[in-house]
Amino acid sequence: MTERVPRPEFEASLPHATAWAATLIRDHLGRVLLLHKTGASPRSWHLPGGHLDHGEHPMQAALRELGEEAGIAPGHHPLRLIGMDFSLPVHGWTGNRIAYFFDGGRLEVEYMDACVELSEEHDDWGLRAMTEWETMMKPPDSQRIHLLVKAAANGTVAYLHEMGEPA
Repeated sequence: MTERVPRPEFEASLPHATAWAATLIRDHLGRVLLLHKTGASPRSWHLPGGHLDHGEHPMQAALRELGEEAGIAPGHHPLRLIGMDFSLPVHGWTGNRIAYFFDGGRLEVEYMDACVELSEEHDDWGLRAMTEWETMMKPPDSQRIHLLVKAAANGTVAYLHEMGEPA
């Protein structure tokens, strides 16, 4: 087998990207757990998640962020990929953005009431049906989460572009 020879000039010419991961958590009624970012607009609700650290795989990042942002440790089963979202640079970003979304399964409401502990990044959390979230969120964010809920329910993977548009 031939060893790969680094080609720094080629690698430097490739587009740069940032990656992040998030986890969809629901209860037995299908209600979705979302977090509200401290100081953000009232319609800024999102799944627990964040950027990957250097040397970290997307699933590891999703689990780490779920613990850091909401104090939740999902069950012992591995997370299942339910969506990816690819976005070109916008709003001052200099590279592409790639998001990985995982199904964290269903947790009992009593567990969430007892265990959800928000980081300083967040000032509120909620567990609501998507029909209610849709009235509280920006349409692209609501559409993305709705497609992820559907993918989780159907056992499929949603491939999205530009922060929530179906590809």
